[in-house]
Amino acid sequence: MITDDEKAAIKDSWRLVVPIADTAADLFYKRLFELRPEYRRLFSDDMKVQKRKLLAMLAFIVKSLDWPESAWRETVAEEDDLCLILLALGRRHTDLYRVPDAGYEVVGEALLWTLDYGLGKKFDARTRGAWTHVYQLVSLTMKMGRLSVPGATRADDALGRVIAAPDGNGVSEAARREAR
Repeated sequence: MITDDEKAAIKDSWRLVVPIADTAADLFYKRLFELRPEYRRLFSDDMKVQKRKLLAMLAFIVKSLDWPESAWRETVAEEDDLCLILLALGRRHTDLYRVPDAGYEVVGEALLWTLDYGLGKKFDARTRGAWTHVYQLVSLTMKMGRLSVPGATRADDALGRVIAAPDGNGVSEAARREAR
């Protein structure tokens, strides 16, 4: 379970990332390719779309932290279902890109490095612990996506809607306004 303190740490730090989102995405992929140069071949030369997808997914994860406990019994729209989206993303990473389990650890390392580098002293032990915990849950769910997912086509469609950020760079204008 993610604690309220962890949620607050992630949301507070994300507000600092949003204004530098493009730089953060650049840093993330630079670090990922330093750690695993062989991953570069998995992406096109034009990384603009991939960076937008990364930022949209991170924004979606942060937004999902606000899901009220009372809503767990309600029917959830597919594009709002974090678990369904992560399962579909994990399956996609397996089916299309053949990402090994170890790849998730490298991505987590690159993410934490990026946040540390981009936020400096604001990325304290509390914030690092919160992001580490959330990323562990995210990567575990994505690994579970390797299993059969009922309604896979619907999950893929929902994933497509989540990562299609409206402003073209991965962070919606509403997220940017909220971060101010």
